[in-house]
Order: sequence, then C-alpha cells, then structure tokens
Amino acid sequence: MNKMGLMKYFKNYLLFCFLCLCSCTAQKILQTETPFELGKATCQQYVGGLEESESGLELRIPLSIIDNATIEVQQIYFRGKQVKAALGTTGNKKEIIVRMQSNLPESLETKGFALESDEAVLKYTENGETKFTKVKSIKQKPPLLYKSSAKI
Repeated sequence: MNKMGLMKYFKNYLLFCFLCLCSCTAQKILQTETPFELGKATCQQYVGGLEESESGLELRIPLSIIDNATIEVQQIYFRGKQVKAALGTTGNKKEIIVRMQSNLPESLETKGFALESDEAVLKYTENGETKFTKVKSIKQKPPLLYKSSAKI
C-alpha cells in the first residue's frame, strides 16, 4: 500500500470514529423511573367543519406529580411529529394536552426513538436536567368532526 492510500485510509478511519462518537452522545436515554405517574393517554383526530378550519390530532396524557418534584414538560414526540408540550389542569386533574395540526412537518428527532403508533416520548426537565420517558398504550378514540356553521 502506498503512502497516499494509507493516508486516505487513515482519514476515513478517523472520520468513522468521530461519527460513531457523535452518534453515541446524541442518543436519548429513556427514563423508567420518573417523578410523576402517567395515566391512560388518548389521542383523537379532529376535523374542522369549515374549509379554512384546521384538522389534526389531539393527544391527552394525564399526569400525577409525586413528592413535589420540580419538573417542566417540554416536548412530545408522537407519530413522527414533535410539538411543544405544556402541563394544564382539566377539572381537578393535571394533564398534558397537545394539538398536532395535519400540516405539521415530520420531525427527524422522532426517528431516533423507534416508536409504535400507540407510543409517544415526553421530554421534560427535572431540576434542570433534560430527561425523556416513553408513554405507552395510547388509546385511539373515534374522530371528532366539528359541524360547519349554518349558511345564511
């Protein structure tokens, strides 16, 4: 093997090692122990009754915080899409409700999780540290079709 061939081989080897190291550090580790309990999550397609109305998918994840933990929900990864999440209260229950419009582009970040159609990943911070947990067995509810307003 000549000197030029050896240099090319060495450069390719270094590039390969660098890419391997970068991909390993970019992996997201899913937490099994969380400072909250997830309830039975549901998702439901919705379609507006007017042509200019939006359509998409609504995901609801009930959540019970344990031991006064300081957490902040950030993102939901579901069915190839990524949306900002927020914790709200419905009645006396805390839950995450996100709406994913149909025209929302696919997220490359969701590919790393290898999720089934009834699974999502919740990204959250606990005491300033970013963590991820999987939401399983999301129940698909029948579509919600909004009626159009009466024409005059």
